Amino acid sequence: MKKGFLVVLLFALIFPVFSLDIPENLKGIWEGKDRFVFFENAADDENPQFVIVLKEYYDWYYDRAAEPASYSQKEARTLNSATHKNPEIIPFELKQIDDITDAYQLKVTYSKHYSNTTSFAIIDDKIYLNMYTKYDQIDDELNKDITLYRGYQHSDGFILNSQPMDENIGLLILLKDKFYDVRYWQTDMDYESSLVTFKYQDDNFLVPKHLFAEGKNYSSVNGRSKKVRNTQPAFQIQNQKLLYNQDKSVLILNEEAYLTKLTDKETLDDIFQIIKEANSRRKPDPQPLFPVKLPKFPD
Repeated sequence: MKKGFLVVLLFALIFPVFSLDIPENLKGIWEGKDRFVFFENAADDENPQFVIVLKEYYDWYYDRAAEPASYSQKEARTLNSATHKNPEIIPFELKQIDDITDAYQLKVTYSKHYSNTTSFAIIDDKIYLNMYTKYDQIDDELNKDITLYRGYQHSDGFILNSQPMDENIGLLILLKDKFYDVRYWQTDMDYESSLVTFKYQDDNFLVPKHLFAEGKNYSSVNGRSKKVRNTQPAFQIQNQKLLYNQDKSVLILNEEAYLTKLTDKETLDDIFQIIKEANSRRKPDPQPLFPVKLPKFPD
């Protein structure tokens, strides 16, 4: 019994529980190509719920697709073929990653059997998916000229349906002018914090044997091997788009911003106003299929 308690306590320390508080840099309205997402703190006895407004019909109609049920009491829902009578109710939980103020994981519960965790970063009022965070747990002469950044499961974003679990995640080995992308794959092996050797031609480094992400263990080696399997050539940094947060604890590699914060609109009333204004627009009539010929009258 004591041993079991210690195991549970160890996992609680390594993998923190999710929090209900929405951080200040996440609160407000975020806009993407096909949706708005609104974050606000929930009541003390409730989990926060997603507010997702979809830009339907080629951005001509805004659908209140997911929101708390109480929102209909504040602003009546418009019922039509695009907006359902009842919205999707999607609770979520949020936690900060490794005390990095710009990196978070958002766990969405879709049903009793399905949930997803999305890792994301906030840099300059923009949300980026598929980020990397700095890995500082190796202090060795072999690694003195490199920086390691670990990845997480791939995500398509804050969406209304569950996403498949990614079978691979990456670890980046950054040098001054190039980087290696080390593949880690899902494994049923027990998690180990040991190190293994990465070697490609004259480059030789130490990397973690396993990476733990979103409840799954990922490995860079087969079984008890101490060498990374199938190492690949490096990529040239000059050909890549790299973005860091201020202290370089977060790295974005070749990713466009997923959502951008609306700094001048941040309340629930603001999101309702955005929807009203968009849905009051009238799309121009389509051009006639055949040219219109006006009758000609004699002079």
